[in-house]
Amino acid sequence: MIRLQSVKVRLTLWYALILSVFLAIFSFIMYAELARALYHDAEKDLSWTALQTEEALKAKLVASPDLLSSVSRNPLDQMDPFEASLNTKIIGMVNDWAAESQFLLRSLQMVRIVGLDHQEIVSNLEGWEKQIIFPSFERDSIFMEHGSSFQTIHYQNKPFRLHYYLLRMSGHPVLVIQTAYALYETENTLRQLSGVIAVGIPLAVFFACFAGWFLAKRFFRPVDTMTREAKQITAAHLESRLPRTYMGDEIDRLAETLNEMIDRLEHSTRAMREFSSDVSHELKTPLAIIRGELDLVSRKARSREEIDKALGVIGEETDEMIRLVSDLMILVRSDARQLRLDTKMLHAAEILEPLVSRFQERARLKGVNLKWTPLADCVFEADEGHFKRVMNNLVDNALKFTDSGGSVDVSLIFQDGTAIVEVRDNGIGINPENQPKIFMRFFRDEKARSREGSGLGLSIVKAICDAHAWQIGLESLPNQGTTIRIFIPAAEAETESLAI
Repeated sequence: MIRLQSVKVRLTLWYALILSVFLAIFSFIMYAELARALYHDAEKDLSWTALQTEEALKAKLVASPDLLSSVSRNPLDQMDPFEASLNTKIIGMVNDWAAESQFLLRSLQMVRIVGLDHQEIVSNLEGWEKQIIFPSFERDSIFMEHGSSFQTIHYQNKPFRLHYYLLRMSGHPVLVIQTAYALYETENTLRQLSGVIAVGIPLAVFFACFAGWFLAKRFFRPVDTMTREAKQITAAHLESRLPRTYMGDEIDRLAETLNEMIDRLEHSTRAMREFSSDVSHELKTPLAIIRGELDLVSRKARSREEIDKALGVIGEETDEMIRLVSDLMILVRSDARQLRLDTKMLHAAEILEPLVSRFQERARLKGVNLKWTPLADCVFEADEGHFKRVMNNLVDNALKFTDSGGSVDVSLIFQDGTAIVEVRDNGIGINPENQPKIFMRFFRDEKARSREGSGLGLSIVKAICDAHAWQIGLESLPNQGTTIRIFIPAAEAETESLAI
């Protein structure tokens, strides 16, 4: 069943409409031009016959000096008939000319030579043509004014094109030459052409539509195949891809683009599944601990000290889940590009120095040397809370993965309009094959799995930096340490260098 909603059907219908309009315009122009040419040729032939007749008659008049002098002496300036004797001479001259020259017999046109008294002198009309009634030339204002005119008459429903031409001698009217051409043959030709057009255009449009439908169906076959394959692709089966023609055309580029989109969807779906699995795993541990503590408390009577201890464990795990949910909310907002930034101008040293100071006690207890090295000071535009979160996560990670006796150095450098905040440690480092994954959510290097943490710290750092359009640099060697740099557009500020 043909559906009008189909692109192939609509394309074919539009093609048929445009082709029909084009053929109709072309046929109209061709018909009009042919008709004009045929009628023009008919008038040209009539005029040529009249001029040839005039030349022959004038030559005969010149050869008759007596007749020529009679005509020349005639003072008539109007269309008044000649006197009987002169009229007889003119008729005799014309008849002699017609008998001698056989011009009228050889002519392909109908020719009549009429006197000024409307009497026919000679003609080549035969049979039914003699019954044609020629209009009086005196009723033709154009002829009376210019001595030449065209008009169309009908006899027995047959059209004829007439040409009246006035023959003059010494400026005086002598004869009227009437030529006629049967237009019905011309009109039959035009009718036949109209019939061919009336039948040819629909047939041409029909076969063109058939060919257009066939070609459209053939060219859209890859689209139909893509449609069938696309129906098989679901969220559970994203490994399939749309077939390509590899022709480099629009359909092939569409398939390539859709396949790239499916690749991104597959990657996103896989990441979502891994994300959901990791979230479930991260939440399962504190929930299991909370559930275990509640079960221990509820089994039998416990002392106040035991209940307080259980509540403390439950509180710690609850705080951990709150931090995890808070981190996840930042990542979710970042993915949706809805991470709100309340930016203002910040002095880097004024933010970093107290931040590093808060980690000094933790570093001392772990036996790690934490240093703050402000080689310059600068101001930049950022969200203060998010910037502090970035630095807290970086310093926290550096201390977490640096063993006792190691060192962590936080420095601030200003170079070519850029503030470079660097956190360097000499901890366990990151394997080269895992470095591209280090900013992925819940990813943890094998060496880091034994240490506390959810694997979201660097993901949050990356999300906040992306929101601010900051660049991140990473250098790391296994068992030698890691350096992370944040590149922030800034302006230099005057300050003294301090070290902790």
